[in-house]
Amino acid sequence: MANSMLRSLSIGGIMRLQTRYSREQIAFAVAVTIVPILLCGFMFGLDIPLARARFWSLPKGDMAPMTAAWEAFLRQPWHWPLTTVTGLTEKPVSIVFTDSLPWLSLALKASGLGRLITPVGLFLFLSYPLQAWSMVALLRALGVSDRWTLLLGGLLALLFPAWIARQFGHVALSGHWIILLALTLTVASAREGLTLGRALGFGALAGLATGIHAYHLVPIAACAGAAALSEMLQRRPEGAWRALLAAGFVFWAVYLAMNILDYRDGLGRTGGAAALGFYSMNLVGPVWPQASLLAGQTWNGEWYRGVLDATGGQAFEGFQFLGFGALLLVLAMTGVETADAVRRRGVSRAFWARWSPLILAMTGLTLWAVGWSAYAFKAHLYDLPRPSGRLAEIVGGFRAHGRFFWAVGYLLIALAVAWTHRRLPRRTGLAVLAAVLAVQAVDTSPLRQGVRQVFAGPDVSAYPRALTDSRATVRRPWFFAPAYFCSPSQRDLRVIRQMNLAIVRGGGTSNTFATARGNDPPCDPPNPLIMQDAAPGDRRITVVMSNQMKRGGFLGPIAQRRDCYRFGRGVACGRDLAGLPGLTPVQPGELAGP
Repeated sequence: MANSMLRSLSIGGIMRLQTRYSREQIAFAVAVTIVPILLCGFMFGLDIPLARARFWSLPKGDMAPMTAAWEAFLRQPWHWPLTTVTGLTEKPVSIVFTDSLPWLSLALKASGLGRLITPVGLFLFLSYPLQAWSMVALLRALGVSDRWTLLLGGLLALLFPAWIARQFGHVALSGHWIILLALTLTVASAREGLTLGRALGFGALAGLATGIHAYHLVPIAACAGAAALSEMLQRRPEGAWRALLAAGFVFWAVYLAMNILDYRDGLGRTGGAAALGFYSMNLVGPVWPQASLLAGQTWNGEWYRGVLDATGGQAFEGFQFLGFGALLLVLAMTGVETADAVRRRGVSRAFWARWSPLILAMTGLTLWAVGWSAYAFKAHLYDLPRPSGRLAEIVGGFRAHGRFFWAVGYLLIALAVAWTHRRLPRRTGLAVLAAVLAVQAVDTSPLRQGVRQVFAGPDVSAYPRALTDSRATVRRPWFFAPAYFCSPSQRDLRVIRQMNLAIVRGGGTSNTFATARGNDPPCDPPNPLIMQDAAPGDRRITVVMSNQMKRGGFLGPIAQRRDCYRFGRGVACGRDLAGLPGLTPVQPGELAGP
């Protein structure tokens, strides 16, 4: 009886669902959701959101400090400011500056799911279906209604090279769906009007981005400005009022989010104007192959052979190649539409009133992506005057300005997909998009190979784990010299990141931590406290990273100590370290040298 009732209820529910939505609509929604999730599983394993996933036992690269800050935040009692953590450095720091996804971290902690789910893993997982759905939303705003075109366009967004490259470890920046949604609101506003709902949407996106990654605020601001200007140029009723309303929503959303998430604690040095240009977009970046299989740029275990890097920072941060499939489609669209515009002797005033603000916004983002030092291939073309003073610190906070081309790239691809829908016969258009998707999938395969290798397993410990995990060393204060941002060695930085995570898990504290803003004290002179043996009752453990030196250098100040022990890439000094596996006693004077 009960079973028959359940069957009738379930059949009735399915029938009602099918009455409301056609089978084609349901199949489309399932495909746009499930295919990205399966791709996520292929890349990371479907357990990647779970804290028990093997990778999170010792995550790699910047994901180690992201995880450490999250775990310290989770263990900490609730207090105001909500996101501030003590013990990561010598002064409090907000998890905003550790890229630990504060909105998601707050939600997981408040819900009690924090011990089961990690925000970094969950964000990676969610970004896959959100990426596809957000491209679908943009295509709908551009007038695409065919579901197969929307599906192929949504899947093409999952093959955007810069998005895949972000997954090497800059997880908060893999939220490209935020940029796609901002573009969606702008296109919809230009075509149909900047309604109250869309104005609120810009504010919601700005507030959301403030608690995910501040770099997303720049394209959101550009898109909101374009929508507001288009509203006024088209002289819609109350256009100026709606534009002002959208600007107000964006401002107050960012202001409130910054205060809730405590952007003041952890606000350190950015590198100022000196950092500008290093991570810029190369002028040929969007069209020149980068990590492309079709160009022979295969994965070598660390990065890609034969990639373009004029500054030393453009190989990754200046990564703007569209991929051969998307690039060919964009070039075809551009060629045909340009020829048509010439034949028609230009476009209408209505076109310029509607779309010139968006064109202006995308041009501005492109110019900012190139920035203060322009390179074409490896040729340095010019340097622009750089800002100074406080303005330099503010602008320097966006030192990786090559990222601002992402919005332009997505819009070009979306326009090209919409162009196939509008200009080609349906079967021809779908065949073209299927071919583009196949070429793009092949061309970006080295990127997926590299990301998969990173997430194939946890990092290998770069120091003896007994140093941080033994009963004698947990719940103790640690002092690193040099501090994180004073160390010149990438391999030493890896040790500090790994040790910081272990220190947090062991209930200890540290004087230095990898944050988005440099908060370490000046590198010179060394703290005189490190030169003396630990006094009775002094529980501090001093770690000196040797920069691959046997003696001298950073090791000089501790040369006369009698409580030091060598390990791998450094020396640990303090009480109760004798007998720990992997540590070798150091004799007084042994570390002295030039």
